[in-house]
Amino acid sequence: MELKKLDVPTTSITEVKKSPMDVFNQAREAGTAVYVFNREKVAGVMLTQEQYEKLLQELHDLRARPMVEEVEEPAVEGLEEFLHIMRQALITGASISAKNLDERMVALGFITRKTGFGGVVDMISELKETGKIMYQLRKKQEGKAITAEVIGEQDNQTQLFDKLIIKKIFLKEK
Repeated sequence: MELKKLDVPTTSITEVKKSPMDVFNQAREAGTAVYVFNREKVAGVMLTQEQYEKLLQELHDLRARPMVEEVEEPAVEGLEEFLHIMRQALITGASISAKNLDERMVALGFITRKTGFGGVVDMISELKETGKIMYQLRKKQEGKAITAEVIGEQDNQTQLFDKLIIKKIFLKEK
């Protein structure tokens, strides 16, 4: 496992005991949290009140936003309209777990051959091999099968193996 350099300020528990206000000032100046270490392990994180309240507000805003528009059976009158719905549910450039991607695609009416316990591993393997994950719409539209290609790459900024970054989404009729 590759160790990563922290891009945030750090301090020791001893320094926090000596002067907590210095650590809060360090967080304020850096504009980010300060990791507090105790015997070479992270004991906690210190934030200013403003940083904490901003995080709470962002969390509240994210929870208030619908993750996936519930679509019983998506009507694909035009692929452009359906692609727009998909792009709202799957934000390009953002990190997402393979499991979450699969749940969102299923909610939009798609299926994949990668199911069961090994499904996430199969999805990541397909992504590594081909650069995309393939889905098929459950119902044919006007006798045509609709496939979705989710183009992306594995997210190397996290230690979780199942995180990926969606770059593009394509719909195709067959």
